[in-house]
Formats: sequence, structure tokens, C-alpha cells
Amino acid sequence: MATSRYVGIDVSKERLDVAVLGEECVWQVANTPEGINEFVKWMVELDPELIVVEATGGYQRAVVEALFVAGLAVGVVNPARVRQFARACGLLAKTDKLDGHVLAVFGQRVQPRCYESKSEAGKQLSALLVRRRQLDEILKAEQNRLRTISQSLKGSVQRIIACLKAEKKALDEQIQQFVAEQDAWQEHTEILKSAPGVGKVTTATLLAELPELGKLDRKQIAALVGVAPMNFDSGKKRGYRKTKGGRGDVRSVLYMATLVATRYNPLIRAQYQHLLKRGKLKKVALTACMRKFLTILNAMLRDRQPFRCAANA
Repeated sequence: MATSRYVGIDVSKERLDVAVLGEECVWQVANTPEGINEFVKWMVELDPELIVVEATGGYQRAVVEALFVAGLAVGVVNPARVRQFARACGLLAKTDKLDGHVLAVFGQRVQPRCYESKSEAGKQLSALLVRRRQLDEILKAEQNRLRTISQSLKGSVQRIIACLKAEKKALDEQIQQFVAEQDAWQEHTEILKSAPGVGKVTTATLLAELPELGKLDRKQIAALVGVAPMNFDSGKKRGYRKTKGGRGDVRSVLYMATLVATRYNPLIRAQYQHLLKRGKLKKVALTACMRKFLTILNAMLRDRQPFRCAANA
């Protein structure tokens, strides 16, 4: 039965609530290596069209990877997007069991993009970058605390800041060494770094978190990162175009890279200044430049050409 071939999984730390479209029952599976192994065997026998899983802070990674390795089609979706879909369908109640059914229906009607696993090197680099972001957040918190803390405790905070800076510096060196050791990334690394504004952290983030770069067209890559403008029009009203969703980690480093590029990259600087002269707000101009910069980087990897050859892409 066609409707029974879509599966939704509500993931928590302890268990997986599994719903098959067309069946009322919801099965519970332990979110452990043993439980996931048994679940994957069941899914291989069922052979569904698509298995839909919400991104839940990392608890979904083990089961998603296991399903992918088994050759099953699995989509990882944004929970907010699923809740909006549920409300549009009039499904206002929320429980783990209901969520599994909603995910199965979402998979059938929306057909989200299938998950593509990263290489082992990509996974390791992602883990290093996650740790770097964690250190950066802690460092910023301590630096902010230093401004308001009593004089007698400033020495303690300053020692922590010094320790965090040293740890972050060591991690940056580890990231660069790891990237340099991956032969498969050397061409991409050299191409990306040829663009003024793209530094070591931006290059590492694009390699790890945006493997689709160079493989999609400009509209697809902009939507994937979350820098594509969305229309908000109704009748005669023409609302502001806004960007929404996408990969936040990639967007954050692209923002910083674009800030630098508005000063040192001739193409991005020219567009930024042109938009400001037209009366655009700085935030709007910078977002437009982020999109253009991403498009240029995408074309560079697509054509396997450094920055100077990508100007007309």
C-alpha cells in the first residue's frame, strides 16, 4: 500500500517514536546502538519511500547515519517547518506519538531533500568546528563578564580568558593541519582561499558544512544557506524581501567573510558601494553582497577556477 511507505521518527535522547503512514500504531525503539540496529533491519524489510526525522540537537545523528549507510532514503527536517505544516493541516496537539505521524505525512506531501552523508574527514572537521564555536561563545561570555564584575574578581576572569584564547589558538592550528592533510580538499582549498575575504575558518566551514558548494545552481545554493530573498507581498502591498532559514553556521562565517570582502574584494566592494548609493540600508546591502559572494564561490568551485577567473560567472 503506497501510503504505508512513508515513515516519521520523533527522536528524543532515550527513544525513537516510529510511525508508518497508514498505520495507527506507533512503535518505540531505544535510541541506542542496539535499538538502532534492530530498527534499521526493520526499515530495510519495509523498504519505505522516505523516512523523515526532525533535527533535534544531535540526538538524531546516529539513526540518520545508520539509515543512510543501509541505503535507505532519509530526510532531516527543521522542527519549526514541521510545526508550521501541522498547524496548516489543523493538527494543533503535540505528543511524541502524534509527531511521528505528522512527520510521515510531511514526508509524503512535501518530499523534503534526502540526507547526504559527509565523508569521514567532513565529520571530523565538523566536530572540530563545533568545538571552536563553543570556545568562541564561552570566550565572548567571559569578555562581557569582565566589564561588569567586581575589581577583586577580574584576575580570575582574565586568567580564564587567557586560557580560552590559548585553547582556541591551538584548535585553529589543529583545524588547519587537519585540512592540509586531506588530499581530496587541496584543490578546493586553494580555489576558495584565492577569493579576497575568504580566510582559513571560512574555508574550513565551507568544506565541512557546505559540501554542495559547486554542485548546485546559484538559486539552490542561496536557498540552502538561507540568503535567498523571500517575497512578502499581498494584493497591492509589496513587503520587504527577507532571508530565512538555511544553515546558520555557514551563514555566520559568510557574513564575516563578506564584511571583509566589502573592503578588500573588488567585486563585492563595488556592489556594496553601489547599493549604498542607491539608498539601501547597510544590512540590506550586506545581505545582497553575501548572496553575490556565495554565488561567486559556487561558480569558482563549479568551474574549478580561482577568483580572478570567476568574475563573469
